[in-house]
Amino acid sequence: MIPVRRLATMAGSRMKSWFPKSSYPLIISAPMDFVTNPRLATEVTKAGGFGFLQGGRDFSPESPVLKKLDDQLTQARKLLQWEKEAGSPLSIGVGFVLYASSISYFSQTTTPILQKYQPAAVWLFAPSPTAPNTLPDLVHSLKAVGEAWGLKVVVQVGTVAAAREALQHGADVIVAQGTDAGGHQWASGAGIVSLVPEIADLLKDEFPEKDVALWAAGGIADGRGVAAALALGAEGAVLGTRYMVATESDAQDFKRKAILGTTDGGANTVKSQLHDHIQGNMEWPDVYDGRAVIHPSYQDQQSGLSLEENRKRFKAAKDSGELSRMVTWSGTGVGLVKDELPAAVITKQVREGALKRIADLKSEG
Repeated sequence: MIPVRRLATMAGSRMKSWFPKSSYPLIISAPMDFVTNPRLATEVTKAGGFGFLQGGRDFSPESPVLKKLDDQLTQARKLLQWEKEAGSPLSIGVGFVLYASSISYFSQTTTPILQKYQPAAVWLFAPSPTAPNTLPDLVHSLKAVGEAWGLKVVVQVGTVAAAREALQHGADVIVAQGTDAGGHQWASGAGIVSLVPEIADLLKDEFPEKDVALWAAGGIADGRGVAAALALGAEGAVLGTRYMVATESDAQDFKRKAILGTTDGGANTVKSQLHDHIQGNMEWPDVYDGRAVIHPSYQDQQSGLSLEENRKRFKAAKDSGELSRMVTWSGTGVGLVKDELPAAVITKQVREGALKRIADLKSEG
């Protein structure tokens, strides 16, 4: 049996070799739409973590989302003072959501952007169940194209079965997202306490020859959560809700207030497809839902109000400037988020908190 200390050293060494600017333990900022931006992502990276941008789900030839991504990667390159000729990838990642039909344009519209900027990682999530070839085709394509600059393909999963499929397709990193996570996720799944070790066992037992990393996501908001994720078998910890209130975040004020004003996240956040449906977004496949702070629209649904009437109330409130019905995606760790801080400070505090907790456990033993 490999000693725990040696396992930690191996994990830290692998992440350091893949992401040379990173420090142990690796803290990752999630690719959150309408939250992350070049400043946030690069500040996380410069602080020894690894930051992600969100590339969206519209891959059509005239996509304004892809134009925005190109602009954001230009900004990130400047902020990191990166030169393509230096031979190392751009030290941030880009996330993509895969369920939309425009995914068929990915190689035509999106791959050239990735080749132009050479990000160190691409994060893939939410392929449509009706298009089973989407994920394997995309993983294979990205690995072939990205081999030139060492691209790592990250796949977000919510079940052991999905992890097995992603490993069979050739993923370099598995993000084990537990149901405590905020935002979109598998509708059926488990928390990281059981999900992460079961996927770790899967890696060890069924794919021992593969050089694959495991990251944990869901409900992690401070160093204690990171230490726990490492103990469960993860090599990195993904934070989303905590970075929503980073000073660099694009999150609107009402979202910041909701995050900072919510405690007892297990009771005051909820997983539901209503969070999308109330906003008119009916596109997400049924296998996915999302966790958000409980709002009046959800309470009205629970009282029996029809979706049609609920949408009318939502629109009327939004048009009048009433924000109480707006959706704030959030994980159950929201009660641990108590202040707005720069992304770099958050990253360092969380990492130092994890190292302190690990040291305390060693001394207690």
